[in-house]
Amino acid sequence: MKTCKRRGYCCQDVRLAESPEMLERAYNYWKQMKSIDPSFSEIYLIYPMLEFKHENPEEDLPYHYRCRHFSHDSDGIPACSIYEIRPRMCRDFPYYEDVKSLDRNEPLSPYEGCGYNDPD
Repeated sequence: MKTCKRRGYCCQDVRLAESPEMLERAYNYWKQMKSIDPSFSEIYLIYPMLEFKHENPEEDLPYHYRCRHFSHDSDGIPACSIYEIRPRMCRDFPYYEDVKSLDRNEPLSPYEGCGYNDPD
């Protein structure tokens, strides 16, 4: 698999199937739970980390968000301000190790310019 080049495209354009309203409802539901349900998706737990940007109904993942923890380090390189405790969806990006139907001849990442798509 290719490697992350710290360009930050995935942090500046987090694409999800869930609307801001759905994420908020699920997050509020999760906060009221007495114990953590292991089947409850982490995607809802990151709701406070996301800032809604726009919706494109023509896409499979139509809701676009920006991560509030995206920043730049002292050298101006894109960085995650919570890198050591970032969510699994960030640690595992672009997720494709377990995807059986992936066409490995296609770009791994949906983000043009992403290091995972570089020819190396």
